[in-house]
Amino acid sequence: MTALSKLNKTAAIVTVLMAAAVLILATNLKFEFRSAPVDRSAHAAQENSAPPQKGAASRLPNESDFKAIAETELLRLKLDESTGHFMVEDKRNNNVYRSFPNPEHWAQEKISENWKKHLSSPIMVQYVDFSKSILQAKETNIAAENGKLKEVRSIPGGFSVTFELPETGFTIPVQVKIEKDFIETKIIREGIKETNMGLVWVRLFPFFGAEYSAGQDGYMLIPDGAGALIRFKDNQLNVNKVYDESVYGPDNTFTGLSNNRNKIIMPVFGMKSGGKGFLAVLHDGEEYANIVASPSGVLSNYNWITATMNFRSSFLQFTSRNSPDEWGFIDYNKDELFGSDRSVRYYILDTEKSDYVGMAQKYRDYLMNDKGVKPAEAKSKNLPLHVDIIGGDREKGVVTDRYINLTNTDDATQMVNALYDKGVSNMAITYMGWQPDGYSAFGESLPVDKRIGGDKGMKAFIDNAHSKGFPVYLDTEYGLNNTGAGGFDEKFHAVVNLAGRNVMLNTLYNNARVPVVSDKFAEETILKSLGKYKDMGVDGLAVNRVGQRLLSDYNTSYGSPRDQARDVQERVLKSIKDALGGVIGNKSSFYALPQINHIQTLVYDHSYDLFTDEAVPFAQIAVHGLITYSSEYANNRQEDTNDFLRDIEYGAVPSFIFSRAQTKEFVNAYGIRYYNTHFEDWEALAAEQYRRYNEALGDVQSQFITGHKTLAPNVKETTYANGKRIIVNYSLEPYQAGAAAVPAQSFTVVREGESK
Repeated sequence: MTALSKLNKTAAIVTVLMAAAVLILATNLKFEFRSAPVDRSAHAAQENSAPPQKGAASRLPNESDFKAIAETELLRLKLDESTGHFMVEDKRNNNVYRSFPNPEHWAQEKISENWKKHLSSPIMVQYVDFSKSILQAKETNIAAENGKLKEVRSIPGGFSVTFELPETGFTIPVQVKIEKDFIETKIIREGIKETNMGLVWVRLFPFFGAEYSAGQDGYMLIPDGAGALIRFKDNQLNVNKVYDESVYGPDNTFTGLSNNRNKIIMPVFGMKSGGKGFLAVLHDGEEYANIVASPSGVLSNYNWITATMNFRSSFLQFTSRNSPDEWGFIDYNKDELFGSDRSVRYYILDTEKSDYVGMAQKYRDYLMNDKGVKPAEAKSKNLPLHVDIIGGDREKGVVTDRYINLTNTDDATQMVNALYDKGVSNMAITYMGWQPDGYSAFGESLPVDKRIGGDKGMKAFIDNAHSKGFPVYLDTEYGLNNTGAGGFDEKFHAVVNLAGRNVMLNTLYNNARVPVVSDKFAEETILKSLGKYKDMGVDGLAVNRVGQRLLSDYNTSYGSPRDQARDVQERVLKSIKDALGGVIGNKSSFYALPQINHIQTLVYDHSYDLFTDEAVPFAQIAVHGLITYSSEYANNRQEDTNDFLRDIEYGAVPSFIFSRAQTKEFVNAYGIRYYNTHFEDWEALAAEQYRRYNEALGDVQSQFITGHKTLAPNVKETTYANGKRIIVNYSLEPYQAGAAAVPAQSFTVVREGESK
């Protein structure tokens, strides 16, 4: 009996301990959620798992029901009042563009009824149900909900209509107008109403121009890198081929899975189908937009491309104050709808201008006429060689960080003089790492670190450069701050997300997390510093995050939504330009174009997704003659010959980065990761490369690019407004272009009047 009692007591203790362990595990276990990617297979998952939708059967509108409602010299707009769909006729060539898929192939479409309703609807929405404990975004459309059209009326140049979705309870007013050679579709933000659900995004006329792959010369232009083509192909269903990216890059304030794609720097997309073509420009509200392209065989057998207008984004809500940043649950802000009106302009291209070159030329016109970007005037008949010089940086020391002197101002003066003596007659110089503690000390302003020469040494360096006619820029990073410079305190002046936490970036090689500065605080800091830069004689500043990335900021004192952050950054760039004369951007987005005169590291390649077929220099065609741009530094290329030839093909100016120090002296630096900068190793080659760039591009630096094409595999031709053509041969064999021979892995210049 005693033994049994002891056994029962032991069992009871074990049971209690096990129960306690389970309880402790249950109450302390943290679950990590990450938002699902909004592209690729997520679309297919929605298609396959969504319950059958109710509502009217899917059908396209009858074209005989459309009535003319407005016209310009070039275009005629027709409306179907029963569906809200429209058609546009191009008077120049009788091409017809529809806000719905080409009906010629509708009978062949074998996808589910759910997606056929999407295809036939003038509007799609994504929403969440805030009455549920788990917020799962779902998609619907006006056909699925037996939606209504209200207040269909004529307006100058077009029509307005209000879409009502009765089941989800959304009311969304829109306008459609034609002007000159474009159609503009607009979502009126102030008229949006929610009742039952929370609106996440809207796609307005998402299948405008959607086409089957029917053997025509057709492709979609996506703003991946400098531009990429997705050619029309007769694909089988493949769920991994959707392009879906945020304009101006992801907003780090909100959640989202990162990927290795290039960020979108220009809010455009386009489509060519035979002799038809259009360029779409997101004209208002693009800060909250994604661009989506779905090739044939993905979700449907139509090729379609559109803009997703986001009105909410998911964010990570944390389970406790001290939980790790990546742990929590996905939530949406019930009380906020992003931004203002959202508009997209579809520029209708004439037959001979329906390719990606014509699209880029139309975008150039838009930048000049609507954004105020002015053509650049060459200050010299010779190209500028962009020379970046690294002053100092830090590395880990025994007790504290150790300063590394890479190039003092006397060294830099000798470099510039040496290149000048070797025939480099035009330079634009940027001094990097001049701040106290060097390159990895963010947020710092003058004075110059004394260990590389101080303000006196920098002034002497600038004076020497000016004596040769060379402008000098100082590299800055005011969008990040890890020094407390300017009175920065991350508790009060950093970007804050919806969960109340500071947004941090890992930008340094010691893995230190650096606070992102609220744009309005950065503006205050920069404005206070401009007088000192002017007194130094600086010709401008080189900027990094400013003009490059936009974040939503919930800082209670300095915060700004993403669209206002753009306004602040544009003001900052204008202030720098007005005070000092120039601004150099780094990987800049194109909203910065009106205020900058050069982009360093303008993206030149695409992201090598399986669905893209070809990279094209869309961005370079659009901006050549408006600003200058460089690709990567010539002494840090991955493939020297190919990258040099690409610069020649794309009209880029040469750039080098130099230091007095050899690589072994700064291999452990916190911020510097350029390992081929030793000036003595590159001095002669830089002068020779400059000569070759100048030979090809010196006399076209202010000329617009008017043509670009493939002459043969690995042989490209670029044409300029003055008639000059440059043929670039990437192949290992010579190429004969009429009377002009192009050696293997080289280029040939053909001037106006000369035969190929």
